[in-house]
Amino acid sequence: MRARWFDTLFARIFLLQVGVAVLLVIMLTLVLFSDQASVFAKAALPSWSAALGPVQAQLLRGEAPTLPQGVDVLVPVDLEPGPPPSRAHFIEPTAVAPRYNALREGLRERGIQVGRMAVSGERGESITWLELATANQTPVWVGIHGALENPGLRMRGAIGLGLAVLVFLLAAAWLSRIVARPLQDLQQSVKAFSETGERPPALAQRGPVELRQLAQQFDAFAAQRVQQDDARAMMLAGISHDLRSPLGRIRMAAELLPEAPGVAVRRESIVRNAQLADELVGSFIALVRTATEPLDERVDVHALVRALLGNGDHADVHARLPAEGEALWVEPASRIVLQRCLLNLLDNARRYGRPPLEVDLQAQGGEAVLSVRDHGPGMPPAQRETLLQPFYRGTKDRGQPGTGLGLPVVERAVRRHGGQMALQDAEPGLRVTLRLPLAG
Repeated sequence: MRARWFDTLFARIFLLQVGVAVLLVIMLTLVLFSDQASVFAKAALPSWSAALGPVQAQLLRGEAPTLPQGVDVLVPVDLEPGPPPSRAHFIEPTAVAPRYNALREGLRERGIQVGRMAVSGERGESITWLELATANQTPVWVGIHGALENPGLRMRGAIGLGLAVLVFLLAAAWLSRIVARPLQDLQQSVKAFSETGERPPALAQRGPVELRQLAQQFDAFAAQRVQQDDARAMMLAGISHDLRSPLGRIRMAAELLPEAPGVAVRRESIVRNAQLADELVGSFIALVRTATEPLDERVDVHALVRALLGNGDHADVHARLPAEGEALWVEPASRIVLQRCLLNLLDNARRYGRPPLEVDLQAQGGEAVLSVRDHGPGMPPAQRETLLQPFYRGTKDRGQPGTGLGLPVVERAVRRHGGQMALQDAEPGLRVTLRLPLAG
């Protein structure tokens, strides 16, 4: 099953970094907002004091003020004579208005004696009204057109913040990828090793030291496991080969026993047991060959099944196959191993099920789906998984001839081909389904 993005290690590391960054941005924003009055006041002071300085000097000398226009020191400023309109919002010196109080204090430090303040108009076209002291103690209102702060300040801040966020997201994604990529490679190698049993390519040594050590340990484990499997396969193959000759001689000697009272029964028992032993040896050899047979062919599963069922030995099988000539290619594959799989399934169906036998082959979702069904008693769900273990036989089958290696051989062969095997109720009977990925 494909993991959801939020369940991946990459996503969790990435989101953790983003969460920490968001928390830091919030904290930084709170700090900046708490000091914004001073920032905005300092941004406006140069232009405002340049425009108001001459006016304040004229008022203190008792002269009629001349209001300059277009004073441009960082921020363009135009002055307008008061008083403010009645709908203006008045800001008393004692009011809680940090931005305006900071501006008032900054202007006073520059010799501009500001009393009350007021604001009128809409945002973007507002007028800030200042009450200036005069020589005759009668305050004069002067309005200032323009933003209280540098209009480019917010834009530059927003652009800078956006670029910083973009750079951080790219860096977080890159760092998350560095951490998650070695684990993804390891997960894919473990999956491939568990499915095929073949040693995967050595993992790239990258990422943190812990991940590099983990990759090295897995490579060593996989190599050791493959060596053990190879040694076991060679041992089984050797023992099985050496046993076949004595078994053949025992059977031949039993068949040559002279006719005498009671000899026929013993002869049949010896021959039967020798045949069972020979069958077990053959199953051992099939198990070994299934694990070691090279997968270096491009096999048309449809042609293989059609040829096998058409040789006259399987007249009891009802087949549903694709149209003749429609190829279902599997690559890499082994024709011998796939043929052995179908023969084992048919043999199991005949031995433990009941006729008629049905074989169905079709292409489905990029896979060749091959199923073999019998009409026997079926298999309890609790025993289906254990049936795939070597030498395990169902409770109902223990009194019948068999080795318990038929289905395990098929299951291992299918896994080596990158496919899957499933046991299902056929009502009546048991259906064994093989799914093999088709070549592109």
